[in-house]
Formats: sequence, structure tokens, C-alpha cells
Amino acid sequence: MIRLLAWSIMVLLFAALVLLAVDRNIYRTSGWTREQRFTSILGWSYAVAALLILAGLLIYL
Repeated sequence: MIRLLAWSIMVLLFAALVLLAVDRNIYRTSGWTREQRFTSILGWSYAVAALLILAGLLIYL
């Protein structure tokens, strides 16, 4: 169970990093403001979810 949560944290953080670093810049340079805003919201929500899971895992241990 702990291993599954650790992998979930890594996948969520990687997805958040890609969304915030790559996709957001692509949408910004293309002028797609709605997609850029949605990508930012989704990326930050992935990062927050990963941090919440990490905090719960650290409290559990």
C-alpha cells in the first residue's frame, strides 16, 4: 500500500511538472488563454493532491 502511494505521488508530481512547465507555455505562446488557465488549474491541483498524499503518508509512518 505504501509503495502504491509513493508511486502515485511520483506520477502526480511528474504530471503536474509537465502541465505547468511545458503545456502551459505552449498554450501561452499560441494565444489560447482558456486552455492555458485550465492547464494551470489542473497542474496545481495535481501538485496539491500529491502533497496531501505525501503528508498523509508521512503522518501514517
